[in-house]
Amino acid sequence: MMILVVLLLLQTAGAVKYMAEIKTADETYAGTNDNIFLTIHGTHGSTSPYLCDQDWYDDFEPGSVDQFEFFRYEDVGEILCATLTTNNNDYLLVEYIYVAKQVYAMPDIYHYMPNKEQTKLTTEDYGSSSLKLCEDACYRYLPIDSNWILEDMDYKTNRGIAHPTNTVEVGKLIVDALDSSIDQSSSIELSTTISNKMSYTHEQGETVSNTVTFTANIPKFVSGSIEVSKSRSDSNSFTKVNVVTESVAFSFPCRAGAGTKVKCLAYQEKYQLEVPYSQTWKHKTQNCRYHVEGVANIDSDSNITLEVDEVE
Repeated sequence: MMILVVLLLLQTAGAVKYMAEIKTADETYAGTNDNIFLTIHGTHGSTSPYLCDQDWYDDFEPGSVDQFEFFRYEDVGEILCATLTTNNNDYLLVEYIYVAKQVYAMPDIYHYMPNKEQTKLTTEDYGSSSLKLCEDACYRYLPIDSNWILEDMDYKTNRGIAHPTNTVEVGKLIVDALDSSIDQSSSIELSTTISNKMSYTHEQGETVSNTVTFTANIPKFVSGSIEVSKSRSDSNSFTKVNVVTESVAFSFPCRAGAGTKVKCLAYQEKYQLEVPYSQTWKHKTQNCRYHVEGVANIDSDSNITLEVDEVE
């Protein structure tokens, strides 16, 4: 037993330990039972291929995340890319590969290599095929935090959904000109408080830090449609709901033509909005940009309308 341990130690002495995580796409037939070999490339060269196969385990099932550890005598230096190779004709679609190497007394740094083009690994003639993925260098600077600047934000107002929730009468006036030969007019003088409450939901989840804040225009619901307010902006947090409240004054003219009597009613409309949006973030020191999408949820009562009815 002691001899076996010594032999194993001798085998790994001077060798570099590599770790890999491979995510198979969560689609029917995305997985494979074929042999899959992994080669890691870096600034100093490449490793010899490693057979990605765990004992008593079915690797590369649809939606699975498989992890592998292995030793190689080749130290590739700074990790740049990884290649998957098969020598059979089954179909494999991976979403990404994470690769790291273990360096003494240093934390493991995983390099993210996304399959952005959704390229499939397959061969029809029982030869061999390969898929080479390279690191998305900007990924190492995520999650988005105070080192990133919001470069652009676009509300997809044409895809927004408005949910009216309540309408409150805030002013009423009757103008009587039944016995008059000229028009009569008055006005509803209204002072009230309006508020907009906004929160954000990001599809990318933890790729955005829960402490970062940003400034963005708040969409408003006006006359049955959604439009983006160009005049108001405020800092909104990813984790806490932001509320913008202000006091406003309105003056609604109410006019009755000669020989008529009218009733004017002012309403404050409350509604909920769901507005998809996209953001582009730029790193302050690196040549990196990151795209985020999600849904802005807004509770608002900032729409004031006037209704005029003739009274018989």
